[in-house]
Amino acid sequence: MNASESINIMNKSSQGKDIHPHSLEQAPDFILFVQHGWADTHLEIATFAKTLATPQTLVITPNLGWLKTWLRIKPLIKRVEKIATETIARYPHTPIRIIGYSLGGLIWVEVLNRHPEWWQNVESLVLVASPVGGVDLARHFTVLGMGIGIAGAFLQNRQPMADSIALVIPTLVIAGDIGGGSDGAVTVEETKVAGAKLVCLPGLPHPILKNHPAVAEVIREFWADPVITGSRSDS
Repeated sequence: MNASESINIMNKSSQGKDIHPHSLEQAPDFILFVQHGWADTHLEIATFAKTLATPQTLVITPNLGWLKTWLRIKPLIKRVEKIATETIARYPHTPIRIIGYSLGGLIWVEVLNRHPEWWQNVESLVLVASPVGGVDLARHFTVLGMGIGIAGAFLQNRQPMADSIALVIPTLVIAGDIGGGSDGAVTVEETKVAGAKLVCLPGLPHPILKNHPAVAEVIREFWADPVITGSRSDS
């Protein structure tokens, strides 16, 4: 079995059907959930996920649909929760690793908050440019250009949720800074989580953080030694 054959990617096609490729011949070494962000699909982040997987990793990259990410977050949370529930039921003893980019990170904070029974099996949570503290309302409409529907999801402060999770699950926060403590869309301050390790990458704007090699390298280093800092991240 080669690397490309051994990676099972579950996503939603443009026809609205779930795609379930062949099963792994052996139990996965770990399940890797990787979630894309706003105004995007799974395609680019799925490619990125493969660079972090081993030949025996089960990679799950749900496609939430470009248009649906402009609407409401609750259906997106339910979609990811459903896929995660089904996958974990298939492999209840397999370690879990999670990466969420931007909106994808917010979705996973919500999902994990609903399922503390999963926490003991989660080896790490990586939040990439995810504004868990909520973002400024004016910036949503002037800089990010988001619609009213999804804007509310970015305004909500999920820091208490993320803080609670990070006290149990080793959590890595990756932020970009192209000047002024911001990646051009999300500030470093908005990404901070108590108990999480914070890595700020200078010169990387928000869109590039989705799949930049420097992000992959930081994730690999964290996976080699996942830690819970027990205190609020500092820049």
